[in-house]
Amino acid sequence: MKKFNIISLGCSKNLVDSEEVKGLLLSGGFKYVEAAEESDILIINTCGFILPAKEESINTILQAIKLKENGQIKSVIVMGCLSQRYREELKKELPEVDAFFGVDEIQDVAKYLLHRDAIPAPRSLMTPGHYAFLKIAEGCNNNCAYCAIPLIRGKQVSLKPDIILKDAENLAKQGVKELIVIAQDTTTYGWDLGKDIRLPKLLRDLDAMNAFPWIRLHYAHPAHFDLELIDVINESKSILPYIDIPIQHIQTDMIRAMKRGKDGEHIRELITKLRAEIPNLSLRTTVMVGFPGETEEAFNELLEFVKETKFDRLGGFTYSQEDGTPAESLGDPIPEGIKQRRLEAIMTAQQEISLEKNQALIGTTQKILIDTYDSLSGDSYGRTFRDSPDIDNRVIIPGELKKGEFVDVEIIDAVDYDLLAELVINIQSL
Repeated sequence: MKKFNIISLGCSKNLVDSEEVKGLLLSGGFKYVEAAEESDILIINTCGFILPAKEESINTILQAIKLKENGQIKSVIVMGCLSQRYREELKKELPEVDAFFGVDEIQDVAKYLLHRDAIPAPRSLMTPGHYAFLKIAEGCNNNCAYCAIPLIRGKQVSLKPDIILKDAENLAKQGVKELIVIAQDTTTYGWDLGKDIRLPKLLRDLDAMNAFPWIRLHYAHPAHFDLELIDVINESKSILPYIDIPIQHIQTDMIRAMKRGKDGEHIRELITKLRAEIPNLSLRTTVMVGFPGETEEAFNELLEFVKETKFDRLGGFTYSQEDGTPAESLGDPIPEGIKQRRLEAIMTAQQEISLEKNQALIGTTQKILIDTYDSLSGDSYGRTFRDSPDIDNRVIIPGELKKGEFVDVEIIDAVDYDLLAELVINIQSL
């Protein structure tokens, strides 16, 4: 029995691809092992979004090659975004890699390793098991000036509802309790399938399954946000009042230069409406600093907006010039030191906002989902509905609690990105 391991880099959409490969190989009789050095075959699912991600992918491949040269593993397979975009260059520079596959060649990876067509199989989760990502579309039509995703994954191809619901059904059978809906742009789901297929209808269908206590929405583009989603969230049993809505910037000239659609006023009005009409809304966003042409005045408008708006969760990154993107011709004129200073100012402001919001929860009772137990510290770690795994805040509870269990806790203290809590009522796992 051949043993394999998969290193999945980059975004959650990549992780779903890795899980599909894992499921196909398991159905073909291969054995999955947790440690790369214990495998016969090491599969690396690469990311090629921005320069740091490319560097991480290359370094991971080089480490795998070293394991192969030392005789610890037999084969190195590279797949995913970096391989999709730079396959010929990688073949030339890294001849030690046994095979390269692109983002749309999942079946080919399995066929190559099994030496036959793969048997259709549900994906095998690489998350802790109580939460999983549900990918509803591939590719993207937005063509944001800085983004290489359309060059890598092509135009948007929405998955048909029956395929998505079947995937969700399989995840429910595996014990998933939190479903995280993802795509490059979830808000344009179905635009390529016909006028009757849209995100609100899909979410209602997922909610009607009564299979998942929590359903979470990510990557909702502000220019395409369907206001019907407000009713969907308010009327549903399981769709959380949590929206990840990446704005990237608020200054209108920058939004237009980035080719993000609409303007700053639209974003302000949308956020005001969402907060006014969705009770207890947790709003996450992402911002970019250092895009070509970003003046100090434009940056300061973004910084003040972040301070005023007080997003519940926020991530930030600096502009990276990417080959073939619309912004490539603009160069990368803003020095890295200025970019980093701007990013630090944004994140410092958000740190203060997060602390303020966390402190406001002291003394309240919160329902949380347990993610893990740390035997060294003796603490369990979970999340409220306000927090998505890996990217948002945590709740720390003394003692060992069961992974995937919902519990009620009282918040007793708070720091910038963590809540400290004590167990109140142990709710039977749903």
